[in-house]
Amino acid sequence: MTQNHKKTMKKHTTKLLNILAVLGLTHLVVFYTAMAQTSGGEPLNYHPDGPFWLALQCFLAQWITYRSYKHLVKGQLISINAIAQVYFSSAALFIALNSSLVLGLEWTIGIEYLDIRHIALTIILSVLLHLLLGGTLLAALLFNEVRQQQLAHIQTQNQLANSQISALQQQLDPHFLFNNLNVLSVLIQQDPDEADDFLDAFCSLYRYMLEAHKNRLISLEKELEFADSYLHLLAKRFPKAFTFELALTLDPKQVQLVPGALQLALENIVKHNQASQAQPVRITITNQGERLLVTNDLRPKSHTTHPDSLNLGLNNLNERCTMLVNQSISIEKTAETFSLSLPLVDLAVSC
Repeated sequence: MTQNHKKTMKKHTTKLLNILAVLGLTHLVVFYTAMAQTSGGEPLNYHPDGPFWLALQCFLAQWITYRSYKHLVKGQLISINAIAQVYFSSAALFIALNSSLVLGLEWTIGIEYLDIRHIALTIILSVLLHLLLGGTLLAALLFNEVRQQQLAHIQTQNQLANSQISALQQQLDPHFLFNNLNVLSVLIQQDPDEADDFLDAFCSLYRYMLEAHKNRLISLEKELEFADSYLHLLAKRFPKAFTFELALTLDPKQVQLVPGALQLALENIVKHNQASQAQPVRITITNQGERLLVTNDLRPKSHTTHPDSLNLGLNNLNERCTMLVNQSISIEKTAETFSLSLPLVDLAVSC
């Protein structure tokens, strides 16, 4: 049995139980009223059609309350004002409609004399019916809505945690680690001073990678500091194979982005493009409004063993951006360039 089928069965069962409960309640009310109006020794003045008409009024109260709830509250954050608006708007509509229908029917068939007392009693009965049926239904709907929102929040938090774990695993690429350790080993033998600078950049890079994901967002300034360390390592592994240009029209201290976004962008450029001293790949970081653009010359490697790995990394990044800042990444690809657009968040807004 599928999950959707189970939900449908549960929904139908709830409706059936509600109908049976209303019918049982109306029979008890009519029977109790008949007994209260019957003096000792007189036959019980019980009207078999009474529960039917009362049940119709109960269903009307529930239907109006439910429609008001769907229109004003469902799918939104619960608030006292919204609850009060649903209750009082549905109450006003039901009392007016139900009283008009009951009094109109009684006047049409002439079963009651419509004096002030009878009209007042009819209105009071409508108020009580809505309080009992509409109020109970509204409480049940709100309980279910709060429960659904709590479950959705828990699910989102779990997805976020899983995504962050996956992102961390991607950041700590063992091949990248081993390659840089090999470069460090060579530099130690050939140029100890240069090896010391390389080690500082290497430690700074991995310290950032381990610490960045503890935050939901991180400043662009820190991401650019990471980029500087990353490019320092690249310069040792691939001398003059990559050039870097930064041209921002905003203050990097005042905007934030998803941790590791710039790192993934640079790693993809290195991993999926051919670069050499004779034909260096140019990397440009600019901004377009509140979007960060990372653009590079497109020179795809022909021997890539995992062509889908680029999509996997970007899909992971897109998922995190969507969950954390409610914006997605975008890609623009031409015959000569590849551009990745990342969402930025103003520091004042995120606080």
